[in-house]
Amino acid sequence: MSPKPTVRDVARRAGVSVATVSYVLNGRDDGRARPETRDRVLAAVAELGYTPSFAARGLRRGRTEQVYVVPRWPGSPFAAALARDVAAVAERHGYATAMFVRGDWEGYLRRHVADGAAIDLWHHRGFAAERLAPLVEMGLALLVFGNGIEPDGFDVVRSNEREACEEAVRFLVAAGHERIACLRRRPDEGGGDYRAVRFEAFANVVGELPAQWLMPCTHNSWERGHDAALAILDRPDRPTAIFALSDSAGLAAYWAARSLGLRVPDDVAIVAVGGVHEHTTQVTFVEPDHMDLAPAAGLLFDRLAHPGPGRVLFQNWSLVHRGTA
Repeated sequence: MSPKPTVRDVARRAGVSVATVSYVLNGRDDGRARPETRDRVLAAVAELGYTPSFAARGLRRGRTEQVYVVPRWPGSPFAAALARDVAAVAERHGYATAMFVRGDWEGYLRRHVADGAAIDLWHHRGFAAERLAPLVEMGLALLVFGNGIEPDGFDVVRSNEREACEEAVRFLVAAGHERIACLRRRPDEGGGDYRAVRFEAFANVVGELPAQWLMPCTHNSWERGHDAALAILDRPDRPTAIFALSDSAGLAAYWAARSLGLRVPDDVAIVAVGGVHEHTTQVTFVEPDHMDLAPAAGLLFDRLAHPGPGRVLFQNWSLVHRGTA
């Protein structure tokens, strides 16, 4: 096997200095290299099959040229969207992207494995923002998703998800529904603060409605959600509306109603929270206005280049009326 070509090999083939090759490949020649010189360098790179060592370049610059995505639930649609958009912006800046799946992400980031991180702290109750201070002091650029966290040397994305959920339940109450089922994970199953926030929004509105219904189900499981919805919709005193705390629970309720011959929304109205998945049914959702997280990712890379005071980006959620309510 022939040895891997080096930057010196490229310089010799192009008849230029190593510094010129570096300027050209890093996009920082600033007029130092004439167009014909730049063409010779790029031709030599192609002929030799040279690929720059990002690790070595990072050492020279004092950077890893890598950013991390730290999701609460790595398999969630939000985690996928965040990783997708951070990676797309990172590529434009010559950065690699990795996802932290499990473990002590704070301790790992303190090992200088990255130059920055996008951290999902949505509904992470009890998280003390002071825990981020050591990372900021290290010089890490941070983008934090979470309400109730003040930007302090890092940027924050906030949303009005809870208020939008309350608006959705008020809509059902105003439409005359008194038997409203809430599809949620059973309290003894745990499963994340975002479910608690959504249920609290529901409970804040329904208050003392007569015949208030609460139907527990595991809303991250389509099968169990479907079984729970079938059981409650097949009762003689079935609910006239369902408020589902996730995409999957809402879809499960829709198909359960259809399988029982119920008309949606005439016999039962369905509103779900999420709206991140692509749907084949026109479910009425409480959802983000868009799932384009590229502007948020842009804050992270802007902070890498220009550290400064923390900023806040707002993500708006709203009730989107479709065919199920």
